[in-house]
Amino acid sequence: MKEKCVIEFLTAEQIVPIDIHRHLLKVYGDNAVDVTTVRRWVVRFNSGENEVHDKPRHRRPCSAATPHNEQRLIRTDQQITTKDFRPKKQTTFRLQHDNARPHTSLATTAHIAKFDWTVLLHPPYCPYLAPSNFHFFGPKKDGLRGQHFPDNDAVIAAVRKRLASAGADFYGRSIQALVHRWQKCITNGGDYVEK
Repeated sequence: MKEKCVIEFLTAEQIVPIDIHRHLLKVYGDNAVDVTTVRRWVVRFNSGENEVHDKPRHRRPCSAATPHNEQRLIRTDQQITTKDFRPKKQTTFRLQHDNARPHTSLATTAHIAKFDWTVLLHPPYCPYLAPSNFHFFGPKKDGLRGQHFPDNDAVIAAVRKRLASAGADFYGRSIQALVHRWQKCITNGGDYVEK
């Protein structure tokens, strides 16, 4: 918390994150937070957040599962099986991206396979069926148009502030708009535009 207060003060003094980190290293030595954390807090303070105390967190109740406890429960209640103790799959992800080089790399493919995500392939040369982020850029650019920023940190802070202010329905509409475009393409026999 002390470091957050120092970072908030030095941010108000218009000191850049790297210099703030140098000040922290002088005072706290190896116990100082890293420069990435300093940058993240500077962005938060520049976007209007002024809370330096950690917010209380709601946590789920503690639970303990050990082989001994599981065996005792299974012996006590014959209806319980080991399937009851397996973690349940709760969420599925469908990832849609284009077939650009970074997305087809071995590392990306392995990462997608590790999480067992379904990949919805992007048809080549179909900009009108762009990934779901196509909806973000117009409204985001409109809100930032005409502004001038002194450095990259200011740009990042402004964009993050715009993204945070969008609301959940903005992102939901984006995905639904993509589904509508796909459906239109299917209805028109592979053409996006009616002929």
